[in-house]
Amino acid sequence: MRHAYATRATTTTGVLVALTLALTGCGTGADGSPDETPTATDVASTASATPAPTPSATPAEPAVASIPTDCTDIVDPATYAATMGETPLNDPDFFTGPTGQLQPSPAPAGADPYETVVAATQLTCGWRDPRADVTGLFVDVATVDDAAAASYLDWLADPTVDTERRGADVVYDCSERLGGTVCQYTTKDQQYDTDFAETVLVRDGVVVTVRQSNYPTDDLLGAIVDRIWG
Repeated sequence: MRHAYATRATTTTGVLVALTLALTGCGTGADGSPDETPTATDVASTASATPAPTPSATPAEPAVASIPTDCTDIVDPATYAATMGETPLNDPDFFTGPTGQLQPSPAPAGADPYETVVAATQLTCGWRDPRADVTGLFVDVATVDDAAAASYLDWLADPTVDTERRGADVVYDCSERLGGTVCQYTTKDQQYDTDFAETVLVRDGVVVTVRQSNYPTDDLLGAIVDRIWG
């Protein structure tokens, strides 16, 4: 396998002026009966009967993604040292295509969701010792629009997909976490009986793909999320 006020006010001065005029103007009506002018208590009760709207809290702005431009900056220095260590990065003896920061390109006509994400890749990284047959760690980061992100998630979760890139026996387990949707596929290498895992995070139009072949890590995806979204 290749590798997201307005407030009503009551003016105290206006109320007092209106009350004073009512009291000093005329205490009785033309027929001698008392005026039905509201008392100060009535005014206060009426004014307090209508509560002012409570200002609503301003929603927090979503974190903005910052895509690294260098593979050595994909996680914090301590995590890099503990996880990648001295493993050769983007060794030309293994990688025949471009690595590091890439220029995204339009997806080819008729591209499936996976090919669309590949075309949008901005950073591709691989840590692999050429002396090791299957041991390696690979990270790709791409940015796509909402429609492509949703289509890719559907593609990953669809158990009927059978392409050259993804066989019919490849089934991803998807769940909501790390601020987005995480889909993972795990298997064992038939020749070496070693573990292989592919983990994909789709969040805010960013697609992070981590492939691990006989290369265990400790919350690597979480460290990548901390680096990209802060």
